[in-house]
Amino acid sequence: MVEHLEREGIYLTEHQHNIRLMDNFVAYQLIYANKKLIGAVKFTQKSAEIELMQLQIAPEYQGKGYGSAVINRLKTRVAKIKLTVLKHNPAFHLYQQLGFVVTGDDQFEYHMQWNEN
Repeated sequence: MVEHLEREGIYLTEHQHNIRLMDNFVAYQLIYANKKLIGAVKFTQKSAEIELMQLQIAPEYQGKGYGSAVINRLKTRVAKIKLTVLKHNPAFHLYQQLGFVVTGDDQFEYHMQWNEN
């Protein structure tokens, strides 16, 4: 994740990284494949909506369907998923392929949303 932030010109101190990690830490879920830790997802759910805050898959497991599987599983729980993604993060294309549309942007990120309908 650090490389995606730095690619955008965002440089965080160790303290800032720790704050980012601990924010809603209870919402983290670890992702395993064949008993090996390969990533993590952090989201909050309110009624029929999820805010996807982070989805991280280890580089050697990216492009193998794990991120898609996580998101598709989240889609079974709600009618709407919102997220932000750094503008130069390759995950942007994954989200588009999974039906997310850009609803806005700021200097660094696209705001995206998926709706069940």
